[in-house]
Amino acid sequence: MKRYYILFIWSISVLFSCSDSFLERNPKGRLDESAYMKTDDAAFKLVTSCYQPLHDGFAYSINRVAIGSESVDDADGGGSDAGDRPQTTELGKGYPLSSNPLLQEAWTHRYTGIGRCNVGIEQLSKEDLSLTSGGQPVSKETVSRYISEMKFLRAWYYFDLVNTFGGVPLLSEVQLPDTRLEKASLEEMRTQLYKDLDDAINDPNLPWKKEMNLSTELGRVSKDAAYTFKGRIALFFAGLMEQNKMQGNAQEEYEIAKNAASAVIMQGGLSLTPDFQDLYGGDYDKGLSSPECIFTCLSKYVPETGYLTDSYAIMNVGRNNVGGWGGNVPTSDLAEFYDERDPRKLFTIISDGDIFKRGGEEEVHNYKGYYNFSLQQSRKAFVPYDYREDGNLQRSKWAPYWIRYAETLLIYAEAVLKTAGSKEEVATYINMVKYRAYVSTSKKDSFAFQRKFEETLEDIDASTFLTEYAIKASDDLEQVIKDERRAEFALEGLRLYDLIRWGDYVTTMQAFSSKYQYAGKGSEASEKSWPFPIPQAEIDRSNGVLTQNDNYK
Repeated sequence: MKRYYILFIWSISVLFSCSDSFLERNPKGRLDESAYMKTDDAAFKLVTSCYQPLHDGFAYSINRVAIGSESVDDADGGGSDAGDRPQTTELGKGYPLSSNPLLQEAWTHRYTGIGRCNVGIEQLSKEDLSLTSGGQPVSKETVSRYISEMKFLRAWYYFDLVNTFGGVPLLSEVQLPDTRLEKASLEEMRTQLYKDLDDAINDPNLPWKKEMNLSTELGRVSKDAAYTFKGRIALFFAGLMEQNKMQGNAQEEYEIAKNAASAVIMQGGLSLTPDFQDLYGGDYDKGLSSPECIFTCLSKYVPETGYLTDSYAIMNVGRNNVGGWGGNVPTSDLAEFYDERDPRKLFTIISDGDIFKRGGEEEVHNYKGYYNFSLQQSRKAFVPYDYREDGNLQRSKWAPYWIRYAETLLIYAEAVLKTAGSKEEVATYINMVKYRAYVSTSKKDSFAFQRKFEETLEDIDASTFLTEYAIKASDDLEQVIKDERRAEFALEGLRLYDLIRWGDYVTTMQAFSSKYQYAGKGSEASEKSWPFPIPQAEIDRSNGVLTQNDNYK
């Protein structure tokens, strides 16, 4: 399969002269499903179309991080002024309107992806297929792998909806255009998500990442991704069960999470990238090709087609002379949260006045004069000048990390703790992540002349780490895990997910509102905040079949 999952859809228009016979002509160029499936590479195109929504910068990567990070205490929406993307500010207050464009965008986009997966799964599951690729027959093993990839992606899109809206309409097969469905329960969503992921996991034709040819297959779904994603979902449902927000046994969910993460740790052959900087250095070769990257969405500038990098790479970078659009502004709260000796802060947040290399010159970051009160921007979104073609922020290989091995380790640690496992083992797995941060990660940004957050960093060797920094079994391990997840995954779209499942959303946002009083953020946070409201436009389209979440009625 080609490395970059980009679907190009070409439309052909045919011009006819004006005559009476024009109205009597039969439609030409029609291709029904059975005929399409006989075309060369039909199966490849179907599975590619299911990945394609991941490449939508505004509707996916920007939207996903806006909901997951900018709506909570990690970041603000930023932008040119207070009128730039007010939907993010509204969501951040804690009780958004059902007309919120950010929520509508997520709903429409994720169901687009789900619909494509449903079509692909249905077509490739037919028994009388005669598929070809390059004129050669497509094997049953290849078809099986395609179906497993699409089932993973369907679960992926659905969980974004569940994390945002709770229960949503469940479409596991192609529906007629006039079909209208009420939302499914969280318990029903759980069953469907696990079914799709278990089908993928149990498919012998879905490879582990270590079995894939990364020169051609990087970006495709692997067993490692399916297992880790299952663990992520299990932690979420366990948390809701503990809060009595859904039915079920939380302990059983934590066991599911532990077993899923353990499978990756024991069988995946993965490891952390020794230097955290390499994940976000800008070349995106070291990090994306490393054993830490489990699931990503590859992108690159393609001059021949005019295809640009994910818009995230310009949307969430500083304005003024840097040339970005100023979104995804890290909060002062996030900066103050970090231990001043933790290099992850350096590679997560850029400060106003930091000086980066710009060829043989300086690129001074000036964050004054626009909607940025913390005077900070995301280092994880920033591509240094050397890796931008012609210096253009939209011409690079910037790509997100949707699943990293660091998360697998912390899922396992949390699940072991929650199932009353060995605290020594919990500490060991936390320390794997913490050791990388404090010991083997660079203390200087290789692409900068001057960084504010370098001033408090110091070299720490292994013995010093063990005596002064390492987590101990006697520590408050639950709080340690919460802190490690925030430090490790800040600005990557996981913060809302964590706060909701931990039951910390309300207290965290109310405390944020009380301390910072910034643009009303957190001012309306309450037990009625989540799940967020189903878009009113979708309720209207359903002719009343779909009903609003009770907390927004």
